[in-house]
Parts: sequence; structure tokens; C-alpha cells
Amino acid sequence: DHFLFFITLCLVAIGVVMVYSSSSKLSYELYGENSYRYLKVQLVACALGLVCMVGASYFPYRYYEKYAKHILLFSIFVLLTVYTPLGYSVRSETGKEFHRWIRVAGVQFQPVELAKIGLVIYVSYFLSHKDDKKIRSLTQGMLPNMLILFVFFVLLYKQPDFGSAVLLSSVVVVLLFVGGARPSQIILLMGIACFFIYVSIQGDTYKMQRVQDFLASMKSSSYTSNHQVTRSLNALALGGLFGAGIGNSIYKLFYLPYPHTDFIFAILGEELGFIGGVGVIGLFMLLIWRGIHIALRVTDSFASTLALGITMLIGLQTVVNIGVVTGALPTKGITLPFISYGGSSLLFSLVNIGILLNISRGRNSPDLLGRV
Repeated sequence: DHFLFFITLCLVAIGVVMVYSSSSKLSYELYGENSYRYLKVQLVACALGLVCMVGASYFPYRYYEKYAKHILLFSIFVLLTVYTPLGYSVRSETGKEFHRWIRVAGVQFQPVELAKIGLVIYVSYFLSHKDDKKIRSLTQGMLPNMLILFVFFVLLYKQPDFGSAVLLSSVVVVLLFVGGARPSQIILLMGIACFFIYVSIQGDTYKMQRVQDFLASMKSSSYTSNHQVTRSLNALALGGLFGAGIGNSIYKLFYLPYPHTDFIFAILGEELGFIGGVGVIGLFMLLIWRGIHIALRVTDSFASTLALGITMLIGLQTVVNIGVVTGALPTKGITLPFISYGGSSLLFSLVNIGILLNISRGRNSPDLLGRV
């Protein structure tokens, strides 16, 4: 799918430019005269990711199906390594310790990025190897997947990475629904999930404050305590229609904390304006369309489900990130695929695109979207 390949290259190029623009001042402040530190890391991840994407585009997706169970177990193992001597933790300003990384030979890596695609591969394998009767069965269809999802959810919640846990759960629910699970079981699952989410938020003052602040903003159109969202909206407003120009952002000058990661879209909107922001959203919409297009055209059940799962991973993460930046969703630490700084995220986003490209190579059914 050459169109998907071209869209991906465009997003990666925009990401490299925006990472440097949003991080150069911060890099200079933290690392002396080295204002290229974040850019260098992003370029290395970009080069490695593009190589892996091309490799994945030629690697037969059938191997993921064959070794789905092994990939699942390896994903769980990698998530557990954050609590081993390889684990690398950081402490936030509130004193909370985060165990989200492992460090090998000086290189940091986030296991959650591998876990996301690992679980999607397994669920796709499960749904493609069960008949409709078993998939619609509570004990043989829904329950096994829920137990595995629960393991992933707990491991991610303990890191803590609540955003990724909710994101991954949402993708699995969509795959189960599309795969043929009973709507009543999906509703039951969502009810149980909402209960656990409510309990986890109630037990965390920081999360509860974010939710209360978001609910209050829906009434008064102002954020009382979440200065990140307030300044993000101010940055977007300052960008106007055409933006201040690349490199001319004001809010990246330490007004918006870590503008190169979760809130990079705010800096993009300030520098490229409404036109630039809508253009980037348009590229993501095209990418999601191509992913669904591939999923509909391929005849193989596993490949179709896997393509949809990968598309949902990228699409939902994009929606959540931009929703947070624009104040449409409660604040959560979710990066913008291909755009935000982060080697692990960029690397596996490109690997996911490579898998999509490989699936598109093998499709041989009539064009179901040709008449649309």
C-alpha cells in the first residue's frame, strides 16, 4: 500500500521537525550547549524504525499467527522486567515512582509498546481460530480473553501506566465485538471495566483531581488546577489560522512542561496554526482509512483482525492525545504516534505500519471499497 507508506513518511518527517522545534530550548537548558540531544535520539529511533518497518513489510504475517502464544508470554515477561535489575524507574514531582522502562547497555526501552502489539496479535489469533459458537460463548470466548487482558491491565496499572491500560482494553473490546462476541457480554465487560476504573480513580487523589477538573471545565470553560491544559489551549489559540512559524512558539519556552512529548500537538498548533493542525489530523484520518481498507480487503481472518487491531491502536491513541491537548478529554499521559518524542513509541509505531504493509501485500480479495 504505497499510499499508507507515503502518509507514514509524512507524519514521521513532521514529527522530527516538531520534536526539534519543541525540545531545543529544553535540551539546551538541561544539557548545556547541546540543544540537539532530543533530536539525535529521535533521529536514531526514526532510522531504526524505518529499517524495521521495511523489514516487517517483507516478514510474512503468518509467523505472528504461528507463534502468537509465544509472543503473548514474551510480552508478559517483558512487562515484568521493569521490576528486575534491568528496570529503570523515575520519581515524579508528587513523589510517585514510575516503573515503565528497562535499560540495557545505556538504552532505555518501554516494554508497554511491545505488549500492545503482542496482545493484539494473540487476540487476533484467538478470534480467527475459534468458530462463531465458541466466540459467542462466555466461558470459551469472552472469559479467556478477559483473564489475559486483566493480567495486562494489572501489570500496566502497577507501573503505573493507567492510560495505556485503558487504551489497550478499548482495543481488545473492539476486536471482540467485531470478532463476533455477544453484545450483552461486551456490555457486561464494559460495566466491569468502568467499575475497576472508578475504583482506581477513587483511590488516587491525583487522578481524581484531574477528573474533577475536567468536569468543572465543562461547566465553566476554564481549568482551575490543570495548568497544562490551560496553557495548551492558550498555545493553540495563539497559533491562529496560519501559526507563528516553525521555531517561533512561545509556550515551548518552559510555559508548557515537556512540550515535546504529550503536548507536542499544542506546539504544532501554535507554530503551524489551525491549517497545520487540521492537516496533521487529516493525515491521521487517511492513515486510519488505509488501515481499515486493508482489513476489509484481505481474505484471511487473522490478517484482517490484526490489521484492524493495529489501526485501532494508532487511531485511538491519536484521538486520546489530541483530545487531551484540546481539553476534550481528561488529562492522560498518551503520546501522539509518529509525532511525539519517544524512541520506543516511534519504533513500534513504524513496526506496526510494516505489519500493515505486509498484510496489504498478501490481500487477494475483490476491492470491497471500490464502489464507496
